[in-house]
Amino acid sequence: MDPLIRSWDDRLEINTDASLADPDWEGFVERHDERFGLAIHHLKSLVKGRRFDNEVMKVRVSKRGFYAQSRRFPAAFHGGTDVPTVRFVSEDEARAVTWEATALYRSGDAQSLTCIYDDGNPPEVFFGYRTGKHERFEIGELQRGLPIHVRVMVDSQGEAASFGARQGMILYQRTSDGRHVVLERVGAHTPMQPFGTIQE
Repeated sequence: MDPLIRSWDDRLEINTDASLADPDWEGFVERHDERFGLAIHHLKSLVKGRRFDNEVMKVRVSKRGFYAQSRRFPAAFHGGTDVPTVRFVSEDEARAVTWEATALYRSGDAQSLTCIYDDGNPPEVFFGYRTGKHERFEIGELQRGLPIHVRVMVDSQGEAASFGARQGMILYQRTSDGRHVVLERVGAHTPMQPFGTIQE
């Protein structure tokens, strides 16, 4: 099984972050479809629950799992058959959540951070991926304003105090109707692969 597609105890998880860290764009779509296409299609067929979409990201949650997928760049995908907690928050709470996500990444307690700030063409985005103990691959710039989508993959040596666990996910989304929703998932996720060791 592909190391970025993980299955255990009848659970499935897909996280394409590592494949987006400085890829060879020639033939990328074809290789991505070969690698992830069937698993993504299967997971999306299972998750037919609530929609928390906005103009840039589809976010779906059901009793059978969840997923988040970019509308403009569908190769950016994360989901699984475990169920995250879902809560609506105020705008102030949303700012605190997104600030904490950034702090976790900057402190080295997260594997990756995705921030999307608008639906421009192209959109203002930041994507950071920890490729080693002290190395990161980054695209774009972090901004001060409240993003419309944030996802951080927590991966800490010790328990991340603000998160209460060593591993997991925090996802924030401003929905199309202006609400602020937060998904949290505690537990192991697809293991980080140091830069240069990502397997095809």
